[in-house]
Amino acid sequence: MVLTAHQGLCVYCGKSATTLDHEEPVKDNGADIWWNFVPACESCNKRKSKRTAKRWAADMDLSYLFPKAGFSTKPMRPQVYRGIPGRVERAQREIADTDRRDWFRHHYGKEKHTNKAGMFEVLERCEAELKSYPHKPWTTPKVRETKADTCVRWMCCPWKHPDAWVFAPTMILASKEREAFRRAAYQTQLGEGELLVELVKRYLAERRRDVGDLES
Repeated sequence: MVLTAHQGLCVYCGKSATTLDHEEPVKDNGADIWWNFVPACESCNKRKSKRTAKRWAADMDLSYLFPKAGFSTKPMRPQVYRGIPGRVERAQREIADTDRRDWFRHHYGKEKHTNKAGMFEVLERCEAELKSYPHKPWTTPKVRETKADTCVRWMCCPWKHPDAWVFAPTMILASKEREAFRRAAYQTQLGEGELLVELVKRYLAERRRDVGDLES
């Protein structure tokens, strides 16, 4: 949930995020919980050390004003570090989004891993799934209202709709046609199943119109 926030990039420098950083250091009573985590690369996580993001950015600013005072080692370029507080705030808002958080809990909350390698295997699968959708699945409508603790979003779980007909038709398409269908679904911001349903409905409507014309 955290590592996919901020487009999977470090909120401090913009490189790929590989670690969870406590924005408020634990030594300063920072909580060891999801809402205090931000995505960070390993280098920034170590260099920030036991400071808040704002304190680290301020120290890097002071290091430019007083280079011999030792406020910060290896400071970033001003145009990068001065944007740290804003990037951290945006990432934390994204992570705290209730719909987003529920989606990750419903889809990946039962995943188990005992080491970092296992965590990255889960992350890789999660990123691949998210890339397969034309937009963020947690922003799509629900197929029905439910009090059960389960995902019912249209983009990822449409089969939970009361009228859903789950079947697996055999479709023979050349690879180019298959890719064109995927692009069409993406461009219309529909899931592949949604687009197929729309095409079936359109076909049935045309058939009804043709039959009506013949009867007339």
